[in-house]
Amino acid sequence: TTGNDDVIDYIKAQHLATRELFAKTLHAVDLTERRQHFAELRAALTAQEVSEELLVHARVRRGRVVESLRGEADDTKEQLDHVKQLDPTSAEFETALTDLQQATEDHTQRVEAEEFPLLADR
Repeated sequence: TTGNDDVIDYIKAQHLATRELFAKTLHAVDLTERRQHFAELRAALTAQEVSEELLVHARVRRGRVVESLRGEADDTKEQLDHVKQLDPTSAEFETALTDLQQATEDHTQRVEAEEFPLLADR
C-alpha cells in the first residue's frame, strides 16, 4: 500500500478484524477454541501495531499525537502480555481481556479520529 487512502482502508480492515477476534475469543464455547482465537488475536494485534507504526505514525510525524498513540500501544502490549499469562478459563482472563478490548478500541478510535485526517490532508 502506497497511497494514503489505501493505507487508511488497510488499517481500518485490520481494526475490524481485531474487533471480530476479540468477540470470537470472548464468546468461544470451549477452551481449544478460546486458545485458538486468542492466538489469532495476539498475532492480529501485533500486526496492527506494526502496520500503524510503519504506515500511519511514520507518515503523520506529528509530535504529541504520535507519541501519545505510541504510549498507548506500549500499554496495550503490556496488557496483552498479562492476559497471555492467565488461565483462559478463569474470570480474571475474561476481565483482563475485556479491559484490553476497551483499551484497544480507545486506541483504534484515536488513530482513526486523529491520524487518519492528517493522512487524508497529504
